[in-house]
Amino acid sequence: MSNTGNWTIGYRDKRHKSDIEATYRSDTQLESRWKDFERDVTQSPYYHPKPGRIRKLRDTSFPEGTWRYSKNPIRVVYYPEKSRKIIYPLEVATATDVSYKKRSFR
Repeated sequence: MSNTGNWTIGYRDKRHKSDIEATYRSDTQLESRWKDFERDVTQSPYYHPKPGRIRKLRDTSFPEGTWRYSKNPIRVVYYPEKSRKIIYPLEVATATDVSYKKRSFR
């Protein structure tokens, strides 16, 4: 777990942690923005002074109560567990590859 503020970054298990780390470490820009993500959401997972940086996701395949952090080029979809003050990253991707923006074509 990583903790830089009041909240902690947590993972379901070791495999989940290694999958998330492999994704953001695969690109130097994502890796540098990951540090920004950790700093910002561990201070407050629900609010950032820059408008649009943190938003609640609606109508997606992710669970209710899921949020999105955006700082180009990184997008992190995460679930904050308020009772334990743990933030669970669900997906890390670039702006063009994040799944909540993908549309299926029939």
